[in-house]
Amino acid sequence: MKATAPRFVTFDFGDTLVTSEPPYLERIAQALTELDCPRTLIEVQRAYFNADLSAAQELLPRAPFTPDEFRHAFSRDFLAGLGLLGREEEVGLPLAKKLIEARPRRVTMPGAGDLILRLHDRGYRLGIVSNNDGCTREKCREVGIEPFFSFILDSTLEGIMKPDPRIFARALEQAGAEPAEVLHVGDLYGCDILGARAAGIPAVWLGNDLIEPPPIPGVQRINSLPELLGLLP
Repeated sequence: MKATAPRFVTFDFGDTLVTSEPPYLERIAQALTELDCPRTLIEVQRAYFNADLSAAQELLPRAPFTPDEFRHAFSRDFLAGLGLLGREEEVGLPLAKKLIEARPRRVTMPGAGDLILRLHDRGYRLGIVSNNDGCTREKCREVGIEPFFSFILDSTLEGIMKPDPRIFARALEQAGAEPAEVLHVGDLYGCDILGARAAGIPAVWLGNDLIEPPPIPGVQRINSLPELLGLLP
């Protein structure tokens, strides 16, 4: 079933359009091993995706919320999923430090470059809505995709984090569009999918089989970026 034709397609940034070598969650698994708390990559991925979902489900009913509230809920649930709850000073802070100090090479996700070009050629306008460190535009420029996007919203610069519907409302303002005229694509079911739907925006989940999110109207799943073209006219 094809989605209603949007005028605008917005994307999450990290691990949707752009990733790193090694990928972020692989770096977490490696850092945990270095901290003598070894966890497999699958364990890290499952804990990460579940923490995103549970934090969004907790906070969205009482939105708006602050970035610190979301970070706290996510970190708590992520450490709990790894069996490390209560070891924030021993593990959480050193882990964060290792991730900040890392300088991985950024690369586009498989199929991302071709997808962006094809959407651009079809006349779709594009935007980015990212929970990031204030440097999303520079990172887009680094991998050569910045010129294709009409706007790039970065949570640090906006002072709002997904899944807070307010950042998606800002995307609608930037797009000059109604919710039904926009389609949001992302890999995190909590931040991207539940956040977009809370703002009334249809969404496509770049999915995985490590979590079992609740099915909700207005959401479709793809397993790779090129599949998005099959959902659009």
